[in-house]
Amino acid sequence: MGKKNELIFLIQSFEQPRILKIILDKSQIYDQIYVYGFTRKIHSVKNYKLLDEHQNINYEIVGTFEDGKYWNRLSDYLRLIWILYRKHGLAKKNLYVVGFDLRALSLFLFNKHVEYVISDLAWLYYPKPFKQIIGFLDKMLAKASDKVLMTSKGFFETYYSKYVKRENFVLTENKLATYGRVHPLEKVKSDKIHIAYVGAFRYAEIIDNLLNVVKNSPHLNLNFYGDGSSKITVKMKQYAQQYSNITFNGAFKNPDDLQKIYENNNVNFVVYDNRLENERVAMPNKFYESGFFNVPIICATGTYVGKRALELQMGWTCGIDEDSIQTFFENLDVEQVLECHERIKKLDKSMFNY
Repeated sequence: MGKKNELIFLIQSFEQPRILKIILDKSQIYDQIYVYGFTRKIHSVKNYKLLDEHQNINYEIVGTFEDGKYWNRLSDYLRLIWILYRKHGLAKKNLYVVGFDLRALSLFLFNKHVEYVISDLAWLYYPKPFKQIIGFLDKMLAKASDKVLMTSKGFFETYYSKYVKRENFVLTENKLATYGRVHPLEKVKSDKIHIAYVGAFRYAEIIDNLLNVVKNSPHLNLNFYGDGSSKITVKMKQYAQQYSNITFNGAFKNPDDLQKIYENNNVNFVVYDNRLENERVAMPNKFYESGFFNVPIICATGTYVGKRALELQMGWTCGIDEDSIQTFFENLDVEQVLECHERIKKLDKSMFNY
């Protein structure tokens, strides 16, 4: 069977490994892939360069976003519309659209078939009445899409099931795209508890609580990998200089650096803010990394990801306040970590990686 003609991706960030993996997979189905999107002033390690290896993938960086400066993006969005009409005209377009902003922008494109990807419910962070307004608009955008792809079943069941037909819903989990570059760990560190905090640093209060617990606990090591706003990273770097059991390692390349990261740790701290509605129903990619690398995971209580971790016996849940974190680590020992590691090794890795 011959390939389909072409597919146009509209993506929020060229740094998202999961989206890059989907682009590569789609390039095996379509004759031509066109990718239009944006880079970020933080988290930039140029993961997208792997697209250069594929002749039928054409990509264009439309602009660079700064976190929090949403109005500054308007000119980039207008430029994107102009580029799309200049290069693709009024002909039929197959669109693969990531995120609310770009799905709204796609309303200005005619003659289209839309697959809409919802990775996070950003509108849940907005204050009332904006949360209700943007949430309703997003549900209407989802309803008007030909397919809606979500990274968590919790998104669909909690917020979208009344608007999106079940046959139009596709679960696309945040599984790890390995490209054959990384492999599961057969053993983890056993001398003491080494805590990995991996990814974008967003929850300042929880990070503060974790820092305060670890700085007074010589039996714990805490290692940060990733990036975030200077408001958060400044304190992390200060603690890393002041305390020998805390390190700040900066941005990393996914998936290339992940095996080394998890080799140097034996628990994955994924305690996100369970007071936020999005965090209660999301399935972060760290769940899949823990499952693939056989590293026990710690999740926030009352979250969907925590429920899944407990069901699979691949970790534990913990409260987000300092006392809860303190109590949790006082009751966690290396033997428990090693036992959990052995349980995860027995799980089918196809649950966690492509």
